[in-house]
Amino acid sequence: MKYSYKLILALCIIGLFSGCTIEEDDTPADAIDQLTITGRIIDHNNQPVKNIPVVFYFYRGAYIVSCNRKKATSKTDENGIYKFTIFRKTDEDNDGLEQYYYLYPDLDDKKYFTQATYFHDIDAFWTDRYHVVSDYILWEAQYINVIAKTKPKGAKRYQIECEYERPVNNFGGYICDISETSDTMGIKVPLHQDIKVPLHQDLKFTMTWDGKYKRTVFVKKDNLPKQIDLSYIPE
Repeated sequence: MKYSYKLILALCIIGLFSGCTIEEDDTPADAIDQLTITGRIIDHNNQPVKNIPVVFYFYRGAYIVSCNRKKATSKTDENGIYKFTIFRKTDEDNDGLEQYYYLYPDLDDKKYFTQATYFHDIDAFWTDRYHVVSDYILWEAQYINVIAKTKPKGAKRYQIECEYERPVNNFGGYICDISETSDTMGIKVPLHQDIKVPLHQDLKFTMTWDGKYKRTVFVKKDNLPKQIDLSYIPE
């Protein structure tokens, strides 16, 4: 989709007050360079995942208005391979503003763990004609409801940790950490908290009250319940 100059200008003016992000489609008409980038998406068993949409963006941040330019789209083949031809525009450089490229699988983040891969040094990015990105492990996700029906008397803070068997965001993330504090009224029970967790992994859930009272539950892979009870049990 192409936007007229007047429409983009109008959106920029709106952005001055709302801080919106404008998405532009990329075209090779005014390109000054081009290269190829490829990578592979695999599942938890290191098997290729096909038909996964992948998008490649250029981001430029300003004081108020930011721009996400969609430069290319692809879809993985039977071998899990995606491939882009990227065209460079004149405003894509290291000019002092916050600028970078990134790509990610364009999927429902309620059903999957999705994490962008970033290329922060734009000039260095264009020194190679052919980029091969490290394998991306795509983890399926599920939401589990954590419930606490009881708590230590007067507890004002809780923390829920879910420890994974393997990282899910391709950068070493092993723990989901959720916490809440109430300095006046205390935490009310029963307490319900939905937590996004990966499938196909052993998981360890720990609920801590005021930094000292703990309840831990272990869940085996591929046997995830819809709800986990982490109610406080007095020693």
